[in-house]
Amino acid sequence: MKGIAVVIPAYNESARVVAVALGAARHAEFVIVVDDGSRDGTWKALADLPRPVYVLRHRVNMGKGAALMTGCAAALRLGAEILVTMDADGQHPPEYIPRIIRHMREKNLDFVFTERMAGNQMPFVRRAGNYVINKTALHLFGLRTNDVWCGFRAVRASCLPRVMWRARDYSGEVQMALAVGRSGMSYGSYPIPTIYDAGAAKGVHILHGLKLLAQMAVWRFFS
Repeated sequence: MKGIAVVIPAYNESARVVAVALGAARHAEFVIVVDDGSRDGTWKALADLPRPVYVLRHRVNMGKGAALMTGCAAALRLGAEILVTMDADGQHPPEYIPRIIRHMREKNLDFVFTERMAGNQMPFVRRAGNYVINKTALHLFGLRTNDVWCGFRAVRASCLPRVMWRARDYSGEVQMALAVGRSGMSYGSYPIPTIYDAGAAKGVHILHGLKLLAQMAVWRFFS
């Protein structure tokens, strides 16, 4: 095994993804960025990044869940011991990667969620939506975490098959989280700051939340 791999799905993030990837590279043996069919300059911005950054590309947009699948498969081929997933939009501070890994090792955990600390940076509607989704995850799947939707997390490579997701869209990372609640794996959470601004906030709104709640019920009772 060769240490830590960071997987970063990216869609139309040319303004932020390079800084995120280079920041992650300071704390990992491998950084795998998956350009998920971006229509801006994301692919061009990433083209000349040095190792340990590896850049993969979906020629068409396949969804965040699909991009995570591609990146995690590549991390396994590279022989990573622990996989860290994070977003490309700057909401997840790369300097927290070693803290999360240290927490995982000290507590002997298989999976570590991150929980954005309470504050006023995240809009009220998003905070309320997260609360409802977290409570639903607890009651339907027994998952105890306060931030199911946060994509900044770490999993031991040996445990990845137990939490594999099928959803190819944004709900894939939630399906992954819910699988932890069912798996019997040891897991915990680590606090991170809330970094939220208008430029980084895109793609997820109240209709996505309602759709996700319906999907969670289907996953619980029909899968």
